[in-house]
Amino acid sequence: MQVNIKGQKNHFNASPASSTPSTPDSVRLGEDSEPLIYQDRPIGQKAANERLKRRQGKDKVGEVTVTNLLQQFRDTLIEIEDQKKQDRKLMLEQQAMMIQQSQEKQELDRIKKEEQIMKIDISNLDPISAAYFQNRKLEIMQKRGFNF
Repeated sequence: MQVNIKGQKNHFNASPASSTPSTPDSVRLGEDSEPLIYQDRPIGQKAANERLKRRQGKDKVGEVTVTNLLQQFRDTLIEIEDQKKQDRKLMLEQQAMMIQQSQEKQELDRIKKEEQIMKIDISNLDPISAAYFQNRKLEIMQKRGFNF
């Protein structure tokens, strides 16, 4: 600290940015303040054209994006419809196969029952039962192609 001749104290600070200016010519502006002449300044032709091009480019990109999204949506719908058609076709094929298997099983069951009927000895049966099984045997033989 130094003492001035007139008795004033002078403070010396190591950082000049934090010291307050002593001359009235210097003006300290805040970080957010700009000179007034730049705030109302219109943009130049070059800057305006660039801004317009950027806006138009964004619109085109947006249009392309929307068009692409719509096309992807359509493609997805077509794929879904194709998949549904394939699923229906597969389901019908599976149902046809199940019906065929069921018919084959019924046919095998019928053949087994007919074989049991053919193996019955009618000599020990009463006359009515013997006549019934004799007629059934004849029907079975006719179905298989034997004519009597």
